[in-house]
Amino acid sequence: MRSDRGFALLSVMLVLALLAVVVTEFAMTTRLESSMIRAYRDGVLATHLAEAGVQQALREIQGPGTLVALDLDGTLTFYRASDPAATPVKVSPLPRQKVPLGAGEFSYRITDEEARINVNTATPDRIESLLISMGLDKQVRDVVGDSLQDWKDPDDLHRANGAESEDYYLKLPVPYRARNGALQDTAELLQIRGVTREIYTGADGHPGLADLVTVVGRDTVNMNTAPPAVLTALGLSAAEISEIVATRVRVPYAVVPARFGGKGLGVSSATFRIEAEGRVGGEPRARLVAIVQRQAQLTITGGSSSKIPLLSWRLSEP
Repeated sequence: MRSDRGFALLSVMLVLALLAVVVTEFAMTTRLESSMIRAYRDGVLATHLAEAGVQQALREIQGPGTLVALDLDGTLTFYRASDPAATPVKVSPLPRQKVPLGAGEFSYRITDEEARINVNTATPDRIESLLISMGLDKQVRDVVGDSLQDWKDPDDLHRANGAESEDYYLKLPVPYRARNGALQDTAELLQIRGVTREIYTGADGHPGLADLVTVVGRDTVNMNTAPPAVLTALGLSAAEISEIVATRVRVPYAVVPARFGGKGLGVSSATFRIEAEGRVGGEPRARLVAIVQRQAQLTITGGSSSKIPLLSWRLSEP
């Protein structure tokens, strides 16, 4: 009898232990599912918040400001001018940082895509000058410059230091073909022979290609927003660059001064990059990068178009 009671007690304990395991597993699964649902919900909400940031940025781009310049902190600011002889007047910006909306907030940044050199239309000499301004040595410049031209041209003949599909890209551990056409995104540069992550993002105090080039826009560069490395690539001296930077911080150029003529400079922009972030619970959950272009090229006396074509749209990790 005592043996039976002991066996029954042991059975009960085993059942209780099994139930505890099942309950614990169920609780953990429930918490995991709840966490996944919450993360998905927050991600969707954050994406909509980032989209709201893009829309608010578009309101600024569509506004009355026909000129853009950089403030002391590097923030892109819009200016309006009634005519080329008038002093441009700063347009009050909309809130851009941690703007509350619903259960979260959004932030965004606008940058001038025409402050960059267009790698699809730039001459080899201009690309060479840009690579020099980045502090790259000649051997690296030769490989990057020739490989970039080979990537864009329609044939399969490589330059002295370049690369084409058959002789290089298809022999890589993960093979792929050269585009043999215009680049579609600046990140595509990372696929080109010689372009390392450091060259793309910048290193040792030098800017990277990611901040200096674009694949859209005009051949001219906006002197009100171009970084010194780009101005150097256009052939301006250190003294001329210092003059331009010191002047545009006070008020943007409304026309290109005659002494800077013939260097590929302009004063207006039609293409902009918007980087918007959606936050939920104080944490960044979604990030959108959009390239937009004003419908028509704006002049000092012109107005803004009501439609802005979207050139590219990318959802990326926050």
